[in-house]
Amino acid sequence: MSEIAPAAPTSGAHVGVAPAVVAPAPTGLDVTQIFWLMLVASAVAMVTQRFRMPYALGLVVVGLVIGAPRLLPQAHLDPHVLFTIFLPPLLFEAAINLRVDALRADWKPIAAFALLGTLIATLVSGGLAAWLLGLPLAIALVFGALMAPTDPISVMAILKRLGVDHRLGLIVEAESLFNDGVAVVLFSVLLAIAMGGALGPLEGIARFLLVVLGGAGIGMLVGALASWVTHAFNDHLLEITLTTVVAFGAYLCAEAVHVSGVVAVVSAGLVVGNWGMRTGMSPTTRLAVTSFWEYAAFAGNSLVFLLVGIEAAYGAWWTKLPLVIGACAIVLAGRAAAVYLVAPALGRVGAPVPLAWRHLLVWGGLRGALSMALVLGLPKDLPYRAELVAMTFGVVLFSLLVQGLTVGRLAARLGLAAAEVKDEAYRRLSAARLAWQSALDEIDRQTARGALPAPVASSVAADFRDRVAAAEAAIADLHLSDEALRSSNEAKAYGLAFRAARNALREAQLAGVVEDDATSDLIAEIDEALAERGAGH
Repeated sequence: MSEIAPAAPTSGAHVGVAPAVVAPAPTGLDVTQIFWLMLVASAVAMVTQRFRMPYALGLVVVGLVIGAPRLLPQAHLDPHVLFTIFLPPLLFEAAINLRVDALRADWKPIAAFALLGTLIATLVSGGLAAWLLGLPLAIALVFGALMAPTDPISVMAILKRLGVDHRLGLIVEAESLFNDGVAVVLFSVLLAIAMGGALGPLEGIARFLLVVLGGAGIGMLVGALASWVTHAFNDHLLEITLTTVVAFGAYLCAEAVHVSGVVAVVSAGLVVGNWGMRTGMSPTTRLAVTSFWEYAAFAGNSLVFLLVGIEAAYGAWWTKLPLVIGACAIVLAGRAAAVYLVAPALGRVGAPVPLAWRHLLVWGGLRGALSMALVLGLPKDLPYRAELVAMTFGVVLFSLLVQGLTVGRLAARLGLAAAEVKDEAYRRLSAARLAWQSALDEIDRQTARGALPAPVASSVAADFRDRVAAAEAAIADLHLSDEALRSSNEAKAYGLAFRAARNALREAQLAGVVEDDATSDLIAEIDEALAERGAGH
């Protein structure tokens, strides 16, 4: 095969690499730009939390607003920065929180959608782009691969709020995590062909398997070595540093030997999360590591989604609006083909995917930063590059702003959001209980001051006691009928209680009331209980 450079630095993108052809990276972010972006992200987080809006979608909208008047002219979605700085921690954080037991139970649909589904989506989208939009087949297939990776950040936030089935949420999240690596490798192979590489079908398949399996092997090796090292130490700062080295080291090692860095990071994260953190870290260290990666993912996603909006505002995709509209329809068709063709086969092998889930998987297959980074890293001399950039930007915006804002309504329409109804009822009852109890307390207070005559106060107080009792009875009924609601409130109560106990011990230590060695075991016990109940944050 001839030496071809497929793109700017991407995961597993080395299908015979000639660095001289790699497209130059755009101007990167400086410290001032990052400061302003994080400040904006903080404001967006507060507003979206206050009004219960999807955080990621709010960032994209604000990014568009910032980008249109060029308020931050140096803020660009740099493909090199995304792949080497942002992507490893985002993938690693998701991977360490995926349990192998859950993946093992649902490995068939996850593997089928991530592998076969990604291939079908690429071929269908590419074939339709060639047929309907007039693109050369090789270029059209590159576009199909660009659109194959899905971004679950916005969808997962909505699904968790709606309380959809845990298995459906796992399939959405795990499919996206694994299909990123598959899509990037497929993109690299197809781009090499589009650039003139002589690559036969068998050679392409062999190269694909080598890049994917090689990345998985390196990631598992790095994760296993780091997990073994964690057994020798019990220092949360050291182990946070070690996991950071694992996230970036797995990616860089894989890229250095021309296999998939994306797959390597995911594999390393699964090993560390399911072995190293569970067997080699104390509960206190595990909480510290989890909290660090939770923040790293939050900060990374905040910057990435803002940059997606800014970059989309910079791009002149609207000048090719008919092409963009056609691309949106084609990508949806490709996603529909992937889901509706794969799902029936899963039912025949004992892993059924209900019809309502299939509809949600189609509409919830959003595109995001990865697709935009891939298209921005295309070689400048690639034919139809401008068209691919416009189509990709348009599809990403459509999926985030149209699909992302309506996927919750679709879930409710499909009957998948029963928990949302109960959650709303619980919030209303809790507010009513608070209001009536406050009213009752005020009556008692005014009566004690002599501002209300006792007979009147007694009669009115009885009414509000009945209101409080009715709200409490309705809340109890909800708890009896909804295991998830009861578990959530129980975890919240335990979290409040355990954190109060831990803070009391810490304050006693600082005040010199108790000795450190007298409380260390008890604090470790509290941290273990918090970790087990998921109430540590």
